[in-house]
Amino acid sequence: MKISFTVFLVFFSVFCFGQTKVDGLKNKYLKTYKGTIPSYSILSDTAIVRVDETPIEIQITKSEIKMTIGKLSKNGSYKVLFKGKSFYVLDAYFEGDITPERIIVNERNKTIIREGTYPQPKTTLKAN
Repeated sequence: MKISFTVFLVFFSVFCFGQTKVDGLKNKYLKTYKGTIPSYSILSDTAIVRVDETPIEIQITKSEIKMTIGKLSKNGSYKVLFKGKSFYVLDAYFEGDITPERIIVNERNKTIIREGTYPQPKTTLKAN
C-alpha cells in the first residue's frame, strides 16, 4: 500500500508541476512563420496518391491565427494549453474544421512545429 501511494504521489507531482498554465503567448512569439510541408503519400482504394511538398505560412496574433497552405487560407482562434520549460503548446481552431490543429512554439530557436492531421507529416516553420 505504501509503495502504490508513493508511486501515485510521484506521478501526480510530475503531472501537476511539469507544465505551467498560461493565459496567452508573449508578444515576441506573435509572428509569421514559414515552412514547407514535405511530400507524402495517401493510400486510396485503388492506388497510392502522392502529394507534392507545399508551402505553409502561419501567422499568430494576440487574438487569432491565420494559416495558408498553398493557395488555401484559413482563419481561426487558438488556445494556449500549457507552457513547458522552453515551449508553448497551442490548439488552433479553424473555421470549418472539426478537429483542432496542434502547434508547438519553441522559445529557443524561434520555430513552430505543426502536427499535421493524418496523413500529413509534422512540419517545422521558422519565424520571418
